[in-house]
Amino acid sequence: MNNFNPPFFREDCYKVHSYHTDSSQRLSLVSMLHFLQETAGNHAATNGLGFDSLGESRLFWVLSRLTLKVAAYPAWNEELLLRTWSKAPSALMGNRDFELLNARGEAIAVATTSWLMVDMASRRPQRIERFAATFPHVLDRHAIPEPPAKLPAVTSNTATAPREIMPSDVDMNGHVNNACYVRWLLDSRQPDSGEVEMLEVNFLHESRAGERYAIAAQQSAEKIASYNITRCEDGQELVRARIAER
Repeated sequence: MNNFNPPFFREDCYKVHSYHTDSSQRLSLVSMLHFLQETAGNHAATNGLGFDSLGESRLFWVLSRLTLKVAAYPAWNEELLLRTWSKAPSALMGNRDFELLNARGEAIAVATTSWLMVDMASRRPQRIERFAATFPHVLDRHAIPEPPAKLPAVTSNTATAPREIMPSDVDMNGHVNNACYVRWLLDSRQPDSGEVEMLEVNFLHESRAGERYAIAAQQSAEKIASYNITRCEDGQELVRARIAER
């Protein structure tokens, strides 16, 4: 329920249910990303730029870049508050920050994101200046001061065996959902990998059910690894990511 003064938006109805958790009985990283995506969509809808309104213009939002820092993973049955706000846009990018708080009001995760507005038919990004005036934004508040980074390419020649994209990976925009890419990355890590403290992702191209993908990894520093996800059919790079462990 939003009771946070515009241009901020707040939802305090998130509870960590069993189907949001991993084997540690805490909120999974993928479920956390679902929370962010849902709240971003709800805020956009209150400003006339949600899924239904944009659909009338044959447009939809696509997450392009993400930086997420996690201080603590909440436990099963914890109740959470998530607040978000949009920041000054660029010609092609809409920018949005998030704060996830526990019941004591402590920030347990923060994120900064950049989004593209994409044409449904051409699948090409559209300039968003004509929408910027009607979408309130905040200039002087940042969950993370630095914008999401453009990540370097992975130079490793070793990749996982090809895997097929399943229909369950595809969302209502007709392509693989951003959280699914992160789930693939997490599943590719070693079982004894540490807890994720920071996640950075560049979403570069779409993919769909029936295509195949492979993941390459490169250790870039102690407890920091870089990844890319490539489509096997044409070698198209779909995702670049960097994961820092505790």
